[in-house]
Amino acid sequence: MTRMRIVRFIQRDERTWVLIAILVACLLYLSTFQTIVNGSQSPYTTDVGEIQNALPRWGTIHWTGYPLYTFVGSLFVTLLRWTGVPPAAGASLFSALWGVVSVGLLASLLRELDVSGPLAALGAIVAAASTSMWMDASLAEVHTLTTAFTIATLLFAVRFGRSGHRSDLLLLTLAFSQGVAHQRAVIFLAPAVAILTLKRWRAIWRGLIPAAALSLLAPLTYLYLPWRVSQGATWSFGTPDTWQRVVTMLLDNRAERIVSWPMGLAEWGDRLVRAFAVTAVDLPPMLLALGLLGLLALTSEKRWREALGLTLAWVPYILLTGTIWIGRIGDAQLAAHLPVTIMAAAGLASLADLVIRRVEWSRPLVLPALAGVVVLLIVLNRPVVLEITRDRSAGAVIAAAEQVAPPPAGYPTTFMALWGNDYWALAYAQAFEGQLPGLDIVDHNADFSAILARENRLLTFSKTLYRRPVSWWQEQLGEVSLSSAAPGIVEIGQRPPVAPADVPPGPQLDLGNGVRIRSARLSPETERKLVLTVYWQAETSLALDYSVAVHLVAADPPRSAEDILSQADQAHPVYGWYPTSQWHAGEVVRDHYLIEVPANAEPQAVRIAMYRPDAASSFINSTWLSLPIAD
Repeated sequence: MTRMRIVRFIQRDERTWVLIAILVACLLYLSTFQTIVNGSQSPYTTDVGEIQNALPRWGTIHWTGYPLYTFVGSLFVTLLRWTGVPPAAGASLFSALWGVVSVGLLASLLRELDVSGPLAALGAIVAAASTSMWMDASLAEVHTLTTAFTIATLLFAVRFGRSGHRSDLLLLTLAFSQGVAHQRAVIFLAPAVAILTLKRWRAIWRGLIPAAALSLLAPLTYLYLPWRVSQGATWSFGTPDTWQRVVTMLLDNRAERIVSWPMGLAEWGDRLVRAFAVTAVDLPPMLLALGLLGLLALTSEKRWREALGLTLAWVPYILLTGTIWIGRIGDAQLAAHLPVTIMAAAGLASLADLVIRRVEWSRPLVLPALAGVVVLLIVLNRPVVLEITRDRSAGAVIAAAEQVAPPPAGYPTTFMALWGNDYWALAYAQAFEGQLPGLDIVDHNADFSAILARENRLLTFSKTLYRRPVSWWQEQLGEVSLSSAAPGIVEIGQRPPVAPADVPPGPQLDLGNGVRIRSARLSPETERKLVLTVYWQAETSLALDYSVAVHLVAADPPRSAEDILSQADQAHPVYGWYPTSQWHAGEVVRDHYLIEVPANAEPQAVRIAMYRPDAASSFINSTWLSLPIAD
């Protein structure tokens, strides 16, 4: 008897199924949320590192500033920090919270559409387990809050369309206006809202004044931006310290930076195919098509208005996804298509509910089939999410910078990292993990002339010069000299960073080409990796560019090519960025080379030389310096 009562209670109580959907979403997101500073280069993580830094500092982020998100998120992360939760984990949990809220709202929307409790829960969990929804709920991102506003807008629009109650109108107004203020793309729900609510135009007219007053509260959230600047926020994007800048942040929608209008029907077709392909990453194409068509199942119940309204809730977003293009799949597209995924999941539940009601014998098949979809999505998507949230690439970036931290006493050091993952990783490590003491970390917008005028050393990653080449530094500083500060780290100065007096004792050799090795030494980095540090000195100004040969050999000199165990050659010194023709007479250039030691090898020495091609396309080598390898 007790078991029968439980079954009847579960079948009868809609809140039970909403709670079940919420519980499953909690379990999914808590199993994958990111706990470390982001290092992934995935388009899903474009802004994650910025948000991980901004929220614990009560800062603001990129256009449009997202004041509601950053204020509430900062409060959430701060409260969790008091309990010992690191900021990176707290920022991810904030996204997980709104992901769970979104799942609960979707289950409530499906129940409002008279979908049975079990199917409403399964439909919401399908959305929860889709790739983008799961990813965004596991990372520090704004998209789950946008999704919550989106679903809440549709839920209250359906409720108001059915009831005409002023309370539902005000809830609809609150969700829609705050959603648009938070993320401009929510405005594309307007056609759906209009279709779902216009039959209640008399109730809208009667409640127009309080609804309008409530909607005016949404832009007021932007007062948070200048307030944080006035309070001395240490992380404030766009410096909204004047009303003009606040208005610029408020009105910015990134359209001119990410939207490319298709030229003609053929390109429209290509864009729409690509847009559906982006969404098909979330749900298999057959399920996506069934779900979107499944929304029309409501017409069979003579609810064409709701069927049309919910269809219009996704059509503008597939068009929007098609117009966004920056030459690759980017985070804007991955965010814009989310309503399509959400509505497809809702459509699957609606279609399943229709089949069960119309075909009585199908119940034992339909419920397990939809549950099987959930299991399939979990099995397929969880490893994909974990690959990104557990990516430890940021750790390698931080470890590289740790080679020069703390700097030597009396040598104040500024480290430049490009705004993006590198800068965010270093800023987070220094502020919240107690790493990189003594470094002044700046991004590429810093005043480098002023930094060098303060007698600071100026360092950056060698990989930075791929995006900010020597010519860019010359535009900032005039003539520049380069040297290696540590493996993978370049020191940049308006004069040579290394003076002859800085050269430590070591083996020397005149290479016979105008360059002398002033010192060289080997040191182990790992069991299978050696670091070679070389101090070159130009004896005179060099007209030719020389490449560097670094060979690990099994015999010295090598008897054949087989004796060369590994090489660390470079086209130019300093990781290929500083040709010898740019050196001045007497200049000392420090250089580092990482040498791989093959497994089971018995190396005898490391040989160093310079070489250049000749007219016959062969190579002219300098004399070689050999450094024996001790056991």
